[in-house]
Amino acid sequence: MVIPDAASHRSRHEAIVNAIDRAVRQIDDRLVRFHRSAVSKVRPDEDLLHLGAHGASEFGAWSEERKQTPPLDQPAFETLVALHESLLNHLALLAERAWKTEKVPVEEYDALLDKVTAFHDQAIRLSKAFQAAISDIDPLTGAQTRQVMQRDLKREVVRARRSGSPACIALADIDHFKLINDTHGHGVGDQVLAAVSTSLIDNLRPYDSVYRYGGEEFLICLPDTGPEEARRVLERVRARIAKETFTSDDGREVSLTVSFGVTLLNPRRSIPEVVERADKALYVAKEAGRNRVEVCASVLELRCDHRCGAHERTRRHGPTDGCHRFGLRGPVRHRGQPRVLVLSRCHGRLCRGLRAQPAGRQRLRRGRREAEQR
Repeated sequence: MVIPDAASHRSRHEAIVNAIDRAVRQIDDRLVRFHRSAVSKVRPDEDLLHLGAHGASEFGAWSEERKQTPPLDQPAFETLVALHESLLNHLALLAERAWKTEKVPVEEYDALLDKVTAFHDQAIRLSKAFQAAISDIDPLTGAQTRQVMQRDLKREVVRARRSGSPACIALADIDHFKLINDTHGHGVGDQVLAAVSTSLIDNLRPYDSVYRYGGEEFLICLPDTGPEEARRVLERVRARIAKETFTSDDGREVSLTVSFGVTLLNPRRSIPEVVERADKALYVAKEAGRNRVEVCASVLELRCDHRCGAHERTRRHGPTDGCHRFGLRGPVRHRGQPRVLVLSRCHGRLCRGLRAQPAGRQRLRRGRREAEQR
């Protein structure tokens, strides 16, 4: 796999802005030549008289080639293309008549101006939208910036609090990145960052988000996703990156692996606390040999009791089954009591039928107070 150009996603947005700007300038140039012909009563240039000039124009050919490629497959861009085509056809009809007759009907000229205004307005809206997107993209990797991450995570916390649906975040770190820099140079290191960012963006689900967190780390937001589903998604991405051999611009091959730390986006905790938990899970992944996905231990401690739907936490047992709130799957232990039962809830109510061992009593009492306040 060839390492892509740095910030390919940013470059894609910049190409769209440039194409829109060129289309606006070319429309303005056609209008100038049309008015010269209409006022001076000289034959207009042949390209002004051509019906179907949209397809032959630079913007028409460019948009036709990419019309099935996101984000150009969106209705807003399709509207711009339709306005461009309608405007050029209308201009061709008027140009054919204006230089031959003494005057053009005012209704037809006003209709042309309306189309010019509509095209310009739509072009400005789209250009501003893509320019804003460019400012939100890290120039090196093409991932979104930390400023965007803070805004999006706050919105996701509000959504999770309101709907009760789970969401996860993950920290991804390129393994042995310092060795790559020392061996191949910082230029190749930058290309590796861009390559990993592109692989994450391309292989995650369409509604997942990737942010440049710092250095060789990326933060991933996985909405409507429990920890075990997040593990499966990231395991697939991890395996895809690990089996590829990345080739730099000068032909050097670089083998890459990525480690992931995952945690639940708990709406009751601050964003720095949640990120810290993901970082701890990432540390566990690094200590366990790298190139792996680890879920935060406090998330795996969540258990679901089938008798009352209570969510339990135990430091002794792993993933659980049937926890609709946290999306956990796995075996449920029905025999005996867990050694450390930290907290038990059932939709905000305490499960009175379970007991806590000494190590968990203090947290159980705290949980009761929280439940009573709710």
